[in-house]
Amino acid sequence: MFKYFLIFILISLPAIGNVKLSVEDALNKYFPGYEIKNKKLFLSKDNIEKLSAKAESKFSNRIFSYYEASKNGQRVYTAYLITHKLRTRTQTMFIVFKTNGEMKSAEVIAFYEPEEYIMTQPWLKQFINKKSQQMPNTSNVMKVSNSTISYNETTKAIRRIANVNSFIYD
Repeated sequence: MFKYFLIFILISLPAIGNVKLSVEDALNKYFPGYEIKNKKLFLSKDNIEKLSAKAESKFSNRIFSYYEASKNGQRVYTAYLITHKLRTRTQTMFIVFKTNGEMKSAEVIAFYEPEEYIMTQPWLKQFINKKSQQMPNTSNVMKVSNSTISYNETTKAIRRIANVNSFIYD
């Protein structure tokens, strides 16, 4: 019996995801020497409906955590955490925007699906330097073989956050 359990564990190990970067480590990585303010946004049902239409993606949350990174009292960047479901488990992303509304970076900081389904930095670069209205959607995003759910859901998550950022600052 133990032999079968051990075989099951060894086969299952690649499917176990993990935290790749803590929020604190992500803040330190992207904003060294910046003042950081943690903020929350509470959206009404009406705002969620409008943002869902703009993002072409349904919002499942009405509350968003975000971080403003400032130097000399001026906001330079805003970072968002978004956790969303892929197949049966979740991924958490850390997405950073410049003050002009363009996305600066995106990183998967926690991933609980098999590693082969994670979207890589080269794939995420297609969103860099784009504002909410310029973001690729699921029909024109770069396709990744055997990762249809991951790239579709990651695209939708980035579009949702880009529209939240636009809602706050535009």
